[in-house]
Amino acid sequence: MPEKKPGFMMVASALFALAFIAGFFIALVSIGKSGVLFKFALSWETTKALLYVAAWAPAILLVASALAMESSEARDGFSGAAYRIMLPAFTLAAIVSIFYLLVVPGLEERKNRYESQSQLFASSLRLAAEALQDNRLDDAEKFLLDCAAIDIRDESYVALNDRVKSAGIKASALENALPQTQTPAPMDEVAWKTGNRFYLEALEARTEGRTFDAHYLAKRSAAVYSKRPEVQRLVEETWRDLQRTGPTAETDAAAAYYTRKLEGYERFQEQDFLQAYRIFIELESINADDEDVAVYLARSAEGLSSIAFFIEEDIKAFSSSDERAITFTISESGAWAATITAERAANSQEAVYFRGLTLDLSGASPLHVKAPYARLHGTTLILRAVDRFNPDTVWEPEYEPGPHVQSRTDTAGIDPGFAIVVPFSQEDAASALRLSGTPEDIPIALLATGMDDARRLGIETRPLLAELSKRAGYPFAVLMLVLIGAGMGVRFKPMEPVSVAMKYLTAPLLVALALPPLRVAATVADIAGKAFATWIPSGIFLPAWFGFLGLCVFSSLFIAARIAGHSGE
Repeated sequence: MPEKKPGFMMVASALFALAFIAGFFIALVSIGKSGVLFKFALSWETTKALLYVAAWAPAILLVASALAMESSEARDGFSGAAYRIMLPAFTLAAIVSIFYLLVVPGLEERKNRYESQSQLFASSLRLAAEALQDNRLDDAEKFLLDCAAIDIRDESYVALNDRVKSAGIKASALENALPQTQTPAPMDEVAWKTGNRFYLEALEARTEGRTFDAHYLAKRSAAVYSKRPEVQRLVEETWRDLQRTGPTAETDAAAAYYTRKLEGYERFQEQDFLQAYRIFIELESINADDEDVAVYLARSAEGLSSIAFFIEEDIKAFSSSDERAITFTISESGAWAATITAERAANSQEAVYFRGLTLDLSGASPLHVKAPYARLHGTTLILRAVDRFNPDTVWEPEYEPGPHVQSRTDTAGIDPGFAIVVPFSQEDAASALRLSGTPEDIPIALLATGMDDARRLGIETRPLLAELSKRAGYPFAVLMLVLIGAGMGVRFKPMEPVSVAMKYLTAPLLVALALPPLRVAATVADIAGKAFATWIPSGIFLPAWFGFLGLCVFSSLFIAARIAGHSGE
């Protein structure tokens, strides 16, 4: 019984499987040098393996095509064998091309995101540790926010965050003239010790008959550390003691609480939403069942959203979206021009969030402002961020004289504020963010349709056109390699039959040998694409490039026939 010949699909499938395994092994070995977080390790390794497969796919198709034609028993030359055998090769070439065009950009973006976020995490953690060492607690917390947006469960982050919180508790205790002789400890331990001191003082006050002081100190103990049931019992018992002593203490406490609630309401009526929010969140911690407090806390938060946003929104956007540095310029001839630069930006469904924003606006109302955090929704740019659970922590903008700004205030001497209407939109910023990544990350559809937006936003289009030429040329390249591989298979058909096992053993070696010359060819193709992007007007770039690629395919058909030993039929 004759030995079954390996077909194109069998050889190609085996080579692709082997390529994935080899790529995964290379990624596994190199992950230690990559600096990728453990959270991303498996996904990064799998992504890298698939990218290796995509990079090696042209060589695999070349070798598989050659081996399939070499194994064929056709006697009517190159064209006759190609007609009968190359359909599977062309089918797989089309599948590989679709994978390259539609999937590889997402894989590149994912790999780059894993690496950039891991680098950002490591640098932010280092900067936070340095800030803690210098006792710059605000800076340490800011850097830790960057870490929290990436991996809140990382052991290094958790340990450093506990140290920063502990240092904050110690600093707060020192400000309130509370003795702190112990060295910084984890947050729960420091809170327990502070709360325990209040608890012991409350017991002493109760023994001495100072009922009001006992209740006050017990409440402070519970506020610092709420996990001890004996503290909660003492709060309840001292409150009952107060009720038994007569109405005066209760009336005084209720009056103080009501006065504070009235102050919050007045702040709300004056539209001082931040201070109103601070007051009502304080009152909520005292009495969570107060319906008035709940209502006006929600309304204060709603009012606050018109001039600020909560920092947790920023963290959520950066943890669930791609982020990168961004710079774009947009203008209206003779009316205004705006240049927007951010250290990092992230897009979400609700808004575009910026970190380290600089806005330079010229025109009738010139403006130059910097903000550590900003949020763009529609055309409203909010430049103030607030910690929802600690509203005393606020990040505010700085208005500065810029190249188009005479002073930091207008004629009335009033800053533009924390929420300004800008002459560009959220969609503009989102488009700039999508087009500002490395060209390899950008989807093919956006590359093909986004050139007008790129020019409007002041983004250099030549790298985008060069990447578009590379993507558009890939299907033509694999088709040419399949044809040339077929010609080589016919030309070098062995005189004696080669065993199937030997073909499978030599196939990976042939792929490895094909990679270097194919890289040289790819470099030449990149140079050609960049030349087209530079010299050909963008309006006719794609038709001209496709015409050039079609000519290359047509030429490769004759080259394949010539390699096979025929001039054509």
